[in-house]
Formats: sequence, structure tokens, C-alpha cells
Amino acid sequence: MTLILGIIIVVAVIGYAIFFYLQRKYAQEIVQRQQQANTIVQSSLNDDLANIQEVHLSGKTLEHFKQTKQSYLYLVNHRLPEISEHLSELQEACSHYRFIEVKRELDKITTKLHDAVELQKKTNQEITNLKSSNQLHQKKQQELEQRYQQLRKTLLAKNFLFGPSIDQLEENLGKLEASFDHYGKLARQGDYLAADQELSQLEKDTAVLSQQLKQIPALYRNLKNVFPEQLTELEQGTQQLEKQNYGFKQDVAAQLTQLQSELAENIVDLKELKLPAAVKRDQEIDQQINSLYDSLEAEIKAQQAVSQQRPKLKQFIRHARSQQRELLVELERLQQNYTFNHHEMENGRKLEEQLNQIEHDFKQTEQEILEKKPIYSEVQQQQKQQAEKLAEIEQQQAKINQSVQGLWREEKEARQAAQEFDSEIHRIRRQLGKQNLPGLPQNYLEFFFTVSKEIEKLMTDLDQAKIDLAAITKQMLDIQADLDKLAEKSNDIADSAALAEVLLQYANRYKTRYPEVAQAAQQAGQLFNQDYDYAASLEKIATAVDQVEPGAYQKLEDEYYAKNPKK
Repeated sequence: MTLILGIIIVVAVIGYAIFFYLQRKYAQEIVQRQQQANTIVQSSLNDDLANIQEVHLSGKTLEHFKQTKQSYLYLVNHRLPEISEHLSELQEACSHYRFIEVKRELDKITTKLHDAVELQKKTNQEITNLKSSNQLHQKKQQELEQRYQQLRKTLLAKNFLFGPSIDQLEENLGKLEASFDHYGKLARQGDYLAADQELSQLEKDTAVLSQQLKQIPALYRNLKNVFPEQLTELEQGTQQLEKQNYGFKQDVAAQLTQLQSELAENIVDLKELKLPAAVKRDQEIDQQINSLYDSLEAEIKAQQAVSQQRPKLKQFIRHARSQQRELLVELERLQQNYTFNHHEMENGRKLEEQLNQIEHDFKQTEQEILEKKPIYSEVQQQQKQQAEKLAEIEQQQAKINQSVQGLWREEKEARQAAQEFDSEIHRIRRQLGKQNLPGLPQNYLEFFFTVSKEIEKLMTDLDQAKIDLAAITKQMLDIQADLDKLAEKSNDIADSAALAEVLLQYANRYKTRYPEVAQAAQQAGQLFNQDYDYAASLEKIATAVDQVEPGAYQKLEDEYYAKNPKK
């Protein structure tokens, strides 16, 4: 029983503590909400609203301000007092522990107070904006007044700078003045919303007019003074150059007429204030005029260059012609004695044709300079090409001349080589003849006579009235290779025969004791004296001797080559 009583007491104490906590908590929140409501009511915003004189506002600005003021006054005079009264009722409910009701109603009041604060901020911001707008428009009105007066002063004092544009500019200035007056009226009446729209358009129109006043004088000056003077100068300069027999690539007179037409069109653009088109055409006219100046200057410079180049080019042609004449004479002379293998004569005749064409073009240009109106820039380009072609022709002349000038030297060298070939084959023949051999192999004799005939043919070809040195060179290469091969064959025969004789004599010491040596000596002798196969004879006897006396052949061979070293 005591335990139950204790539990009840504890629960009661806890419940009392909770009730006391909630009562205190909600009581504090109610006080806070009341203070928040009082703060809004006591705000200086009420005085600010009272200080705004409705008489200084008009139009949409006045309507908007009335709505804002009405909303805020309704908040202060009705909604906030209702909230205060409701908070007093909640204090009573809190003292009677109706916490659920208090909590629900406090949440609603919190939302209403939040909306009230937002409305207060919005109203305060609009009052600030109204004050700022008033100051801004006063400042803008002063600035625009100054800009307008400056534009007006410029147009009145310097209307001569604007030529055909002046009427439209003055009309636009009048429209600008009307817009400015309308804007000032809206600003003075306090219709700042409408004034803002008017101000935006007014600033754009003022900027456009200001920009036009900056651009037009330069454009008009070009049309009135600069371009006409330049066109007159170009026309006079062209006429003067034509009297001096200058020709031109383009029809300068037609271009000048076209430019005069474009000047007239740009006058119309200025009159109608079509400045983007006027600026573009102004640039195009300037570029075309500069291009004409450049063209005339180029022709004058080209004429000077042509005059300086004419005697040089004429001398260049004479020099090339002289060399060409000598080259063809030399080719004709050499062609009687030599066959050309690199198209020297054909190339020489092509150079003759090219030179004839250059001479023809040069004479034709000279005639045009004297009788017509040449385009000197084209003549200058032609002269440059002719000079380059003449330089190329002279290089080709030198190359061909160098090619044929070596023919006589090649012939001399070929004859000397032929003599050396003939001496060499006779030397080879004498070398074998000194050994008194019983005979020579048939295949060797055939090759020897083949080489001998090659040398004879070479000498015969060199004695012809017209020599083909390319073919001669090929023959000499073949003969030299065959002579080298013949010399090698001759040396092999001489060495084999000499060694075979040495081995046959050396084998005599073994014939009586070794029948196989005697038989080999007999066979080797037959190969030597009847078949003239000296290499086979040497191999036969050398093999037999080495069988009875190993190393004998090597020793005898070394002794032979020591006395007769290979060349």
C-alpha cells in the first residue's frame, strides 16, 4: 500500500512539473508574440506613410501607393489589434492549462505575425523606392536637361557640319524636347512608374541623337570635300597618264563615274539618317578610292621599272642569242664527228625556239610602248618572266655546251685505252710464248681470239667518220672485263704448266721404287704434251708424289711462287 502511495505521489509531482513547465513556456511565447505585434504597431513606418504627400504622386504610382498604404493601415488598425486581443485570451487559457488549444492558436498567430512582418518590409521598401525615385528622377532630369541643351546648342551653332541631315536632326530634336517635357511632367506629378518607362526611351533617343551628331560631320565632310577632291585628283591624274600613253587594267573613268553615283546615294542616306548604311558605303568608297590611287601609283612605278629594264633586257637577249648561235655552230660541227646520246641537238633547237619567242614578244612590246598605251604593270611582269626565262636558257646552253665539249677528250681517252688494250693482249701472248708450251687449250684460244676481235672492232669504230662515244664506252668496259679474265686464265695456264714440269722432274726419283708414281707421270705427261690440259696434268702428278712424300707438292709450290710472285 505504501509503495502504491509513493508511486502516486511521484507521478503527481512529475505531472505538476510538466504542467508548470508548459504553462511557463507558453506564457513566455505569448509575451513574445505580443511584443512583436507592438513593435510593428509602434514602427516609424507609420510616420513615414503620413509624411508621404499623396499630392506629389499620380497615375499608376499613386494607385500602387494607395494599395500599399491601405494594406499596411489595415494591418495596423485591424489585424494587429485582433492578434493582441487573441493573445490576451490565450493568456487566460494558459492559466487554465488548456495547452493544446494554446499551442494550436499560437501557431496561427505566428504565421499571421510573419505575414505582418513581410508586409511591413514590403511597405518600407516601397517608401524607400519612392524617395529614391524622386531623387533619381530629379538627378536624371537635370542630366538630360544638360544633354538636351548641349545637343540643341550644337545643332544651332554648327548646323553647317550636318549638311542634308540637319532637317531630320532638328525634327528629332523637337521630338526629343516633347518627350523630355512629358517626362518632366510625369516626374513632377510623382508618377514614377510611368516616368521610368518614359525615361528609358528618352535616354535611348538622346544617345542615338548624340551618336548621330558625332558621326555625321565626318561622313558629310568626306562627301562634301574629301572624296570629291580625291575623285577630281584621280580623274586629272588618269587623264595626264593617258596623255603619256599609260594603259590601265580597269576602266578608271567608269569607276570614277560609279563613285560619283555612290556619293550621291550617300547624301540621300545622310538626309534620311540611315547612318549604318552611310557608314558602310563611306568605308567602301574610301577603299575603292585608295585602290585607284594604288593602281595609278603601281603603273607609275611599273613604267619607271620598265624603262630601266628595257636596255638591260635587250642586252640580255643579245647575249643569249650570241651564245645560242655559238652553241648551234658547235653542235653542228661536233655532230659530224660524234653521235649525240643526250638529245643535245634537240635541246639546243628547243632553246632556239624559246629564244625566238622571247625576241618576238620583246619586239612586240617595244612596238606597243611606242605606238599604243601599254599597261606597264603587265609589261613589268612580262619582263620579269622573260629575264627568268633567259637566265634559264643560258643555264641550259652552258649545260649542253659542257656536255659536248668533253667529247674530243673522251675520244682521246678511248683511243689511248684501245692502244693499251692492244698492248695488253700482245703482252699476254708473249708471256705464254716464252714458256715454249706444246700448245694451248682450245677454249682458251677461242676466248683469246674473241677478246682480240673485240679490240680490233673498238679500233675500227674509233676510226669511223662519226663516233658513238656512248657505245665506245660500253665496248671499253666489256673489253676491260674480258682482258682481266683473259689475263687470269693466262696466269693459271702459265703457273700450272710450270709447276707440272717441276713435279714431273721431281717424280723421277720415285719412278723405279713406286710403279704408281711412274704410271701417274706417264698420264700427266700425256695430259701435258697432247691434251694441253696443264691443270689436270699438275693435279695428277702432284697427287701421286704427295702419296709417297706427303707435303712435297706444297713445298715445291711455295718455292715456285717465292721465285715467281703473283701480280
